[in-house]
Amino acid sequence: MGWLIDPDEQTVFVYRSKQETEVFDEPDEVLPIPPFASELHLSVKDLFGWLLE
Repeated sequence: MGWLIDPDEQTVFVYRSKQETEVFDEPDEVLPIPPFASELHLSVKDLFGWLLE
């Protein structure tokens, strides 16, 4: 799994093996998390709140 983060558009593109790219651009959408971090719950709004402080 990989994330491409676009801070200008506040969009996250999620890439997973053998799946179509998912686009997350709504503030309350919860981002998919890799299994090793399964306890983390992160929304688009949370991510950009941290990145754009």
